[in-house]
Amino acid sequence: METWVLFLLSIVTILVNGIALSAILFRISEWGITPNRAAVLGSNVLVLINLLLVTAQLFKILFRKESLLHVGKSISWYLPVYFIWAIVVTFVFPFLFGFK
Repeated sequence: METWVLFLLSIVTILVNGIALSAILFRISEWGITPNRAAVLGSNVLVLINLLLVTAQLFKILFRKESLLHVGKSISWYLPVYFIWAIVVTFVFPFLFGFK
């Protein structure tokens, strides 16, 4: 039962993330790209990919009777991706956007 709740919550979260992603893309198309918008867009895309991976693992647990351990592994495997993005935003963005 708890796995079903997690699965449904992950689907709802993907939908909400899609709405947020569309809002970010709208702002970029209307007013142009800024360092903040680029950082938020990249973060949102990374979160969406992570959510899709977790949802896929939860789907496998529900319908293929796999272990819940795979969800934890997919979450912990993705943490370095967030770390790399934080490094890019911190050290590369200033050069890309001319220190603005």
